[in-house]
Amino acid sequence: MDLNQDSSEKKEEASRDTPPQVKPLSPLMQRVMASQGKKFYMPKFHLPDFKAKFAEYGRVLKVTKKPDMAEFKAIVKASGLGMIIIGLVGFVIAIIVQLAGLS
Repeated sequence: MDLNQDSSEKKEEASRDTPPQVKPLSPLMQRVMASQGKKFYMPKFHLPDFKAKFAEYGRVLKVTKKPDMAEFKAIVKASGLGMIIIGLVGFVIAIIVQLAGLS
């Protein structure tokens, strides 16, 4: 049993030591890189785990609920008040800039 474990450990070490496989460069890129004296490494692109991502989205949708009318009105009031305040701040800044003659 020790022999199997030793050989598997050696394989793991060897796989860690080997560099990742890279896509070969086109002849044009090889000439460009050679003329500049640089080495080029193209990292491998990994696609995200879509199944896990959609499962996460599903969990969020299960927790959410449709707001009742009172909650909806409170959200509308708070959002409207926030937009009015931001608009007033922008308006005051625009008036100050005009009076100062900066524009």
